[in-house]
Amino acid sequence: MRAILFIFVIFQFAFLPLLQAQTSNNKKWIIVLDAGHGGKDPGALGKLSKEKDIVLDIVHRVAKYLDENFDDVQVVYTRNTDVFIELDKRAKIANDAEADLFVSVHCNANPKTSPHGTEVFVMGLNKTEANLEVAMKENSAALLEDNHEDKYDGIDPNSSEAYIAFSFFQNVFIERSLSMAQILIKNMNKYVGLFDRGVKQAPFFVLYRTAMPAVLIETGFISNYNDETFLMSDAGKEKIAYAIYLAITEYRNSTQNKSFQPGSMHKIEENSSSNNSTQTNSTTTQTEGIVFRIQFASFKEIVPTSDKRISGLKNVVYEKVGTYYKYYCGENASYSEVSNYLPDVKKTGYTDAFIVAFKNGAPIGVQDARKLTNQ
Repeated sequence: MRAILFIFVIFQFAFLPLLQAQTSNNKKWIIVLDAGHGGKDPGALGKLSKEKDIVLDIVHRVAKYLDENFDDVQVVYTRNTDVFIELDKRAKIANDAEADLFVSVHCNANPKTSPHGTEVFVMGLNKTEANLEVAMKENSAALLEDNHEDKYDGIDPNSSEAYIAFSFFQNVFIERSLSMAQILIKNMNKYVGLFDRGVKQAPFFVLYRTAMPAVLIETGFISNYNDETFLMSDAGKEKIAYAIYLAITEYRNSTQNKSFQPGSMHKIEENSSSNNSTQTNSTTTQTEGIVFRIQFASFKEIVPTSDKRISGLKNVVYEKVGTYYKYYCGENASYSEVSNYLPDVKKTGYTDAFIVAFKNGAPIGVQDARKLTNQ
């Protein structure tokens, strides 16, 4: 016990200069995205899916948003393929990159199928047995590692008693970590809408040696039918990625005194001299005020309007996000008009299509947009 507490004190003094440096360093702002599990460690198992696959997809989508919209933000992956990365190495990747923020993405599970919803964790005291159980479940990945006893200061991932002193680690970054966690759960509520299980503290191996603010999000319960169905869908993963991306943006802006810079939206134009339609990426629309659109697809290439995949849709626009082109249709200032058009879009085969909102070209929550326009 004394040895662990001594290590904690050393960590406090070692991390303080890093905390101070984050307020004055003018280097590129670095975000580490950690897709939980991987390779021989599938993580939680649903009836039709594996945690490792869902979270890797989500992390890739978050990175695309960040890469497309910011020139001064650098994304670092702990893994970007289906490989097993040891928990302590994930923290080392973040520390070596001198990251400003660490976000670990996971799916939850429970022997019972009724628990559902999203929760965000920071490193700290386990306030309840349930919080500790979540940490122990995620920490069990360490049992797949060689010499895990030496790596984690002799802490047994399956022993609740061993976590007593360990849970004090990372407190030097607790305020910033909690700030990010609160921003993240707020955005998950706005843009995803799964049950809000709150912000919590628990002793996670993947967080306790990260020398920067760090959070771990359990996006939903893979053991719950409705959550798993949502997590497996493209629309569900896209909404989660979008919420995480906006949370990272808001946190970064709050600590760096920067403003959000939206990406470019490209309008599809009709060629009146031909039966075939053409589109251009040279005309960029920056819509003033608030508009609603239907996000219906992402393609790896720009799709001609004559293509049967989009030829039956109206007011189609697209934007490049990473290596993909994200497509929207039905733009209108009236939410009811867009809402009425959504079933028609779904009938064309885009069953996962959903409504999004923009203010002055930047994305905002649909509910916020409706309130601002009294709709």
